[in-house]
Amino acid sequence: MDDYGQVIKDYECRSAIVPGYNGAGQARESLPNGRYTVSADYPGMDLAAEQGAAYGTFYIHTGDYRYRDIHGGGSGLADPFAPYQGWIPTYGCLRMQNAEGEEVSRWILDNGNSMLLEVVD
Repeated sequence: MDDYGQVIKDYECRSAIVPGYNGAGQARESLPNGRYTVSADYPGMDLAAEQGAAYGTFYIHTGDYRYRDIHGGGSGLADPFAPYQGWIPTYGCLRMQNAEGEEVSRWILDNGNSMLLEVVD
């Protein structure tokens, strides 16, 4: 969204989660709809090597207290680092395709690494 609340571009995210409970015994839930002030890690294969297959090639921090963030990848996929890796459930985060998430991450970084993001179903 721009400074006037107009949508600049939207991207597909998936909120499918693996059923179960987190380490604190709470039922797993996906990132709720809402507005988040987000920041990003510099995307690419260096980040992928550090994070592993579960997170892909980018990571966007939402500030959610349960660390329900936005990332790509997916352990169990044929190539979790591919630009369009496919979809697999997470443990509560939103998943995007790596290529699109890298685009969003770069945009966040290029604009001060603090940006309003709205999550809607």
